[in-house]
Amino acid sequence: MPPEAAAFPRLQKIKVTLDKQNHLIFEAERERNKLEIELSDLKGLARLTKKKELENRIATKTEEIRTFKAGLSGIVRQHGFATVQDFYTAFYTAQRANDAYEKECAKREEVYGEKATPKAESMHEKLQRYQEKADRQNANQPHRSRDKGAR
Repeated sequence: MPPEAAAFPRLQKIKVTLDKQNHLIFEAERERNKLEIELSDLKGLARLTKKKELENRIATKTEEIRTFKAGLSGIVRQHGFATVQDFYTAFYTAQRANDAYEKECAKREEVYGEKATPKAESMHEKLQRYQEKADRQNANQPHRSRDKGAR
């Protein structure tokens, strides 16, 4: 397995974390847009009374969005990448390498009829296999009497 393909599962976990953070950002932006629409729809006396409150809520949402966006770069820095763009470059490279490796494994399985990466045998399975082998060997041997005869 190429090193890029081997790194893919770790990078995939980081991407899931980034996707969750992006989802939070999109939700916050959606809420901020609703507040801005509500502010622009205010008329007359309501405009005077609710304007300040809505502007404060919009400012709070904007600050929350800025914090979430800063969290994106913090997540990738925590895992050793300088920027989010560097992470995505490494992620897509690893994804392509992993896809190529899986295709290669599928070809090998098709050609040879066996899995490219055999499953590791557990200790229980090994013991069971050895026990069956010993039972077969004992069944093939004739029974020997320990009796040497009467004296």
